Amino acid sequence: MKEKNVKFKGKRMGELIFIGMGLHSEKSMSVEAVEVARKADVIYIERYTSIMPGLSMKRLRELLKREDIIELHRKDLEDYSYKVIEEAMRKKVVILIPGDPFIATTHMALRIEAERKGIKTRVIHGVSILTAIPGVTGLHAYKFGRTVTVVFPEDGRYSETPYDVTKENLKCKLHTILLLDIRVEEGRIMTINDAINILRELERRRGEGIFTDERLIVGIARAGSPDVLVRANTLSEISNIDFGPPPHCIVVPGPLHFTEAEALMVLAKAPEDIVLNMVIR
Repeated sequence: MKEKNVKFKGKRMGELIFIGMGLHSEKSMSVEAVEVARKADVIYIERYTSIMPGLSMKRLRELLKREDIIELHRKDLEDYSYKVIEEAMRKKVVILIPGDPFIATTHMALRIEAERKGIKTRVIHGVSILTAIPGVTGLHAYKFGRTVTVVFPEDGRYSETPYDVTKENLKCKLHTILLLDIRVEEGRIMTINDAINILRELERRRGEGIFTDERLIVGIARAGSPDVLVRANTLSEISNIDFGPPPHCIVVPGPLHFTEAEALMVLAKAPEDIVLNMVIR
């Protein structure tokens, strides 16, 4: 993050507030988030770290009673963050962020820089995919291991981190959340089927039995929306399902408690024989 030395005289009265917008639309925002955003001197929104399929900028302006919402692009915060810092020295600045502000680490550098310059910062949390997944799948929240992102290959190079993380989590009898690459400004948003193709290629290269066609996985599309879709089956069968528009993610379950198996059968239409074989006896 590039930094510009900004000097001010007198008392600093500004504040930098990071507001989580939730998962689906402007309706996902909390009452507190709406009230704080309405009172801000400057209000930004970034939509490059994730997508909210039901978000309407027109409705958001009406909800917040603001016509001056400024959209931030990745380079604005990565290369010109001092502009936001400069404003927050004297003004109440709000940044609206999909999901929960710091589930991704993208904005933490900005918050740290603000605090170092004596600017008060605040976080108003929103629902994130990490908190939604236990609810939509029925998998126990305390049984998830490290989360990892499946990224698009670059020049034929595949990141093997998803393979290594999933392998380690399974060894520890934990579930794995696989987030899928989102590059909004490039117009590239990974789907479950895109990710399965990548995971199959990793399995072909590694051959350690982590992403075989028989592996139970859970596909989740549009969590937090009225048309959320959750399906659990073998990797081979999941690859044949049309999950519709993104955002998508995948969960690789470890050994199951019997209540988790029951939830997957009811909520995710998992085949009974597969999930019952994964129940810890």
